Amino acid sequence: MAKRKTKSIAKLVEEAAVLLQLLVRLKASDDNGYCSCVTCGTTRHYKDGMQGGHFISRRYTAHKLLEENINSQCQCCNGPRGGSIVEYTLYMIDTYGREFVEDLQERKHETKKYTRAEIADITKELKERIKTEEERVAG
Repeated sequence: MAKRKTKSIAKLVEEAAVLLQLLVRLKASDDNGYCSCVTCGTTRHYKDGMQGGHFISRRYTAHKLLEENINSQCQCCNGPRGGSIVEYTLYMIDTYGREFVEDLQERKHETKKYTRAEIADITKELKERIKTEEERVAG
């Protein structure tokens, strides 16, 4: 019998990040599945051209799985427009307050190491929350 390769913790964190981005888009959606870009206001279905845009880049591990750091953005704002950082900053300050935003920026270089058990728990919770949101959107 072939030996099954165990996924690295980094790979598991990446998979959890993808789930979290989906959850954020679902939570931002109305009951028909439409959500708006936090930076330009474009409204689309959460599955069609919308992404989970990170305020502090995903490369900074301390905030990669922080739900408040991720919001619905259209592909254009999250991609070619480089995250539309001015608009995104204004949204974050309006939503969470200046102190929270400054704290995120000050701590962005911190690292976060997850254990396999932590990621398993996070992934399980995200899947449960996604299921609940999908049921709401499916109506």
